[in-house]
Amino acid sequence: MSPVPVITGLGLTTPLGQNAEQTWDALLAGRFITNHARLSGGADRAHAIAQRAAGEAIADSTWDHRRGGDAGRTALVVGTSKGAIETWMAAPPADLNLASVALAVRERLPLLDGPCITVSSACASGLHALIRACMMISGGEADRVLVVAAEASVHPLFLGSFKRLGVLPKEGVGCRPFSEDRDGFLMSEAAAAVSLEATELSGDESALRNAYARVERFAMGGDATHMTGSDPAGATLRYLLKHVVAARPVDLIHGHGTGTAINDPVELAAFDDLCVAPDHPSPVAYSHKGALGHSLGASGLVSIALNCMMHRHGIALPNVQTRRPMPTRVMHINQQPLERLIRRSIATAAGFGGPTAVVSLVSP
Repeated sequence: MSPVPVITGLGLTTPLGQNAEQTWDALLAGRFITNHARLSGGADRAHAIAQRAAGEAIADSTWDHRRGGDAGRTALVVGTSKGAIETWMAAPPADLNLASVALAVRERLPLLDGPCITVSSACASGLHALIRACMMISGGEADRVLVVAAEASVHPLFLGSFKRLGVLPKEGVGCRPFSEDRDGFLMSEAAAAVSLEATELSGDESALRNAYARVERFAMGGDATHMTGSDPAGATLRYLLKHVVAARPVDLIHGHGTGTAINDPVELAAFDDLCVAPDHPSPVAYSHKGALGHSLGASGLVSIALNCMMHRHGIALPNVQTRRPMPTRVMHINQQPLERLIRRSIATAAGFGGPTAVVSLVSP
């Protein structure tokens, strides 16, 4: 039997909290950012926030520095779309590249003595990094993998670029995912980390007692419709959802939910068609971008961390900026915290150039 990846630790650094618990409390209270959110820490803050989230996840999982005979078996996978971009722009050393985030994390946490990989696939980077880590677990490449996604690129160059693309909202509107009056997303910065461990599913539930969730299924795809636009029919997303959901009940769908004119209706239509099981309560559709903004390459792993906390607390977080929910056939778009048993959740992500990913989690 192949080892199964389970999530045993979380770390989060966001505009609303220095750690996972602070971020959770802020989201539960209905707080949200009102402008593009740049974190403190100088030009190298991509390194700093990645290290902070990574350290929190390691502590949460209670990994010690070594387990018997496991030298070289604790790996690191980092997802980022731009890395420490401001350091590059100021004075790019010859050895500074996307891998510098992983090197900074590994320098701070020497127990990460196994393979070290950096994944960059635009706004799908975080989920792609998680999927790569799961493949390492199931393929026997590592016994434990720390997955980190970090993004710190709120900078005039990228704000100007996204403004020209027409995906940023007008002043004072904010990000309103799945809302009729949506107008685009606010850019933000964040880092997320999850600790993955290999577990054999043998029917002994004690093996999963301390886990937030296990990674059940995942799928990656490429939407080659346009360099910056997606397929209006959502064919790639639908194909991936069909594989991951496989007609089984879903309680929570954490969409990419950018609050843009094109993305949100395509996602909701796909969720309505492929994520609804007969004789099961309507799934909840959620996007954290209304509260936290769009952290680009980190956003997918932020979704995973928040899904894990919703599994554990039995609460679906509110879509606080969704003033006028878009019509759906079955999906429920809650605007207040909703107490609900969450047994299976989905997270989706997509990026410019077409990288797409879907991951399902199930409660341990």
